[in-house]
Amino acid sequence: MNCIISPSTVVPNTVILDLPGDKSISHRAIILGSISETPSIFTHFLTAEDCLNTLTIFRKLGVPIDREGQTVRIHGVGRRGLKAPSETLDTGNSGTGIRLITGVLAAQTFDTRITGDASIQRRPMRRIIDPLQKMGAAITGKSLPGKTDIFPPLQIQGRQLTGIRYRLPVASAQVKSAVLLAGLFADGSTIVEEPEACRDHTERLLLGFGAQLERIESGEGTEWQLTPSDIANPTPDIPVRIPADFSSAAFFLVLGALAGPITVSAVGLNPTRSTLLDVLSRMGADIAVTDVGGESFEPYGTLTLSPSSLANTEVSGAEIPFLIDEIPILAVAGLFASGKLIVRDAAELRVKESDRIESIVRMVTAMGGEIEAYDDGFVLTGGARIQPFEVDSHGDHRIAMSAIIAAMVAGVDAKVHNVDCINTSFPNFMDIVARCGAEIK
Repeated sequence: MNCIISPSTVVPNTVILDLPGDKSISHRAIILGSISETPSIFTHFLTAEDCLNTLTIFRKLGVPIDREGQTVRIHGVGRRGLKAPSETLDTGNSGTGIRLITGVLAAQTFDTRITGDASIQRRPMRRIIDPLQKMGAAITGKSLPGKTDIFPPLQIQGRQLTGIRYRLPVASAQVKSAVLLAGLFADGSTIVEEPEACRDHTERLLLGFGAQLERIESGEGTEWQLTPSDIANPTPDIPVRIPADFSSAAFFLVLGALAGPITVSAVGLNPTRSTLLDVLSRMGADIAVTDVGGESFEPYGTLTLSPSSLANTEVSGAEIPFLIDEIPILAVAGLFASGKLIVRDAAELRVKESDRIESIVRMVTAMGGEIEAYDDGFVLTGGARIQPFEVDSHGDHRIAMSAIIAAMVAGVDAKVHNVDCINTSFPNFMDIVARCGAEIK
């Protein structure tokens, strides 16, 4: 499906109350709730395709899960209660889903086959297969011409695993989570060395469910030591609210900084996710944070961003793992800022839903902007005069949404191809942009 954006004026003082629940947390809620010894209730669960696929997978693994709207009740079956599925498990478009679930499946007593859509079947899996094989896992996949990695579908032979010490070669929450989840079922402790910090949703939820997980700080980074044990939700009858997804909020935070004010409520403020706020503040954005709370395992608050004169900056090094998903919309902010936006150390963008560096270059170029690509990032020259444009998302939801926000800020005609992919993470995106003033067909 394609969409056409017509020139329109962004409605100021828009208040957004219905951002979707956090995708990363929604995946993990289903996974850990399923292997808990007690039931769990999560509200504000993200009912987008990616997370619904994870829910469906655990139903196929024998877990009773009830869903009513955005509320899920998971009747956990414990660490040893999963059952062999009768068919191939399909994660759809979710890299988080396939990598984390593989960590769980590798330690079962049965064999499974797991795959995803065409995009997932081009996503590299050696990064999780290597440490899982060190634990004793038996996982095979397919090869692709000209590639040295391993790709889905993955065939997983259930094995008894052994705990290991593993040092992350790159900052990756997906790899860290896959190893820790496998470690729940292993013989002996599993230690993950984290030289550079990355997202910690799995660790927070594990601790909330009573896992024997210890954080150890050293001069060489952080170590997470997990001793296998049963996990249980200590308050099975009390719903846990999943905060609104910061990565979804990011599109409207940038819109607010360029053409607002816009307020978004109950947004997750986990410090390993909200680095975009630091970057926008450094660029000169007017940001107000109110109603900060932490009734659950994740902090959240209300954010208001008002129009500001932005100046571009450099993003690299330790900041990259904390805003890797926000770089496409950061590029849009960079188009309307002064100076040069420099993004380096972000080679991970090459293996997302698309080659996001190439996709960002195509998007910016189509708009009339100036950008130079590198293997691990790009340099974008701000102050561009945005022209009417046409761009293809190539199935990457963050590129599609970024292009729509850019057209809204610039007030130009635009045509964005292949926007169906937005439903994988943000099913009510079009409704919200319409309330913000967009005219979209």
